[in-house]
Amino acid sequence: MARLPHSSVHTLWREALRFVEDLRREWSRARVGGLSAEIAFFGLLGLFPAVLVFAAALGSLDVVIGAGAAADTEQWLLDRVVETFGSDNTLRATVKELFDRPNAGLITAGVVLTAYASSRGFTAVVGALDVTYGHEHRRNWVSTRIMGFVLTLFTVLVSALVAAMVVVGPLFGGGEEIADRLGAGSAFTTAWDWFRWPVVFVVVVCWAASLYHFAPRRRTPWRTDLPGAVVSTVWWLAVSLGFRIYLDAASSGVNAVFGLLGGALILLVWLYLLAMGLLVGAEINSVINDRRGLNKPTESAA
Repeated sequence: MARLPHSSVHTLWREALRFVEDLRREWSRARVGGLSAEIAFFGLLGLFPAVLVFAAALGSLDVVIGAGAAADTEQWLLDRVVETFGSDNTLRATVKELFDRPNAGLITAGVVLTAYASSRGFTAVVGALDVTYGHEHRRNWVSTRIMGFVLTLFTVLVSALVAAMVVVGPLFGGGEEIADRLGAGSAFTTAWDWFRWPVVFVVVVCWAASLYHFAPRRRTPWRTDLPGAVVSTVWWLAVSLGFRIYLDAASSGVNAVFGLLGGALILLVWLYLLAMGLLVGAEINSVINDRRGLNKPTESAA
């Protein structure tokens, strides 16, 4: 295998150090830690209303995937809550109670109002991304709230569709039916067991790229939104896995010390780290755009 010339290695190393330094400078300028705390706080306030909206969206899929598949999806999500935050906490019981509310699976005017109430977290995201990208002129209050509301609905819908897809398979179970008719049901099931998580990874990357593209006032080409989206998705996976390992090792953990506040404390720290990953991805995109001369992207209409 041919080796890179020493000068090329030196150049790559120097460029990498410059990139890290630019990223550190942008981190300090945008106050990533403070913005992450703001997003986490408002995200926590809006999380449980968002779960109600999610339950309504999932319930509305009964017609497509069937009531049994919707119930299986709900159980799968509750299991993921336990895996991420540990079994000795009140989060699972709280989420299950929200799912079990009367008419939780119905899209009503109350659900729409609840979605608006839960959109404060994404409203904070919109403002934070404008700061992260260094936009001097930001959206006004009304357009910021509208964008936050739209992003909330978009995220809930994508989450419900992805959760249902993971549980019942592609085409909401239709893929398995087609494979069975072709005599390839067993092979399809094996293949889907291998590919479901890569598919989810790609969907999350596309969601993050969409957030980077539409949330800021000024928009950049889609291809420039992908690097940060990939980094953010890897960051989120690592944070969730790290929380799971830590809580398993801690056994009784935070809840034993803080009681009922333990679950909320764990959730707040988790949201803080997720928000930080989102802003780190945006900073990476911003540095890359500056180096490519894409510092004057097209203004959005908002």
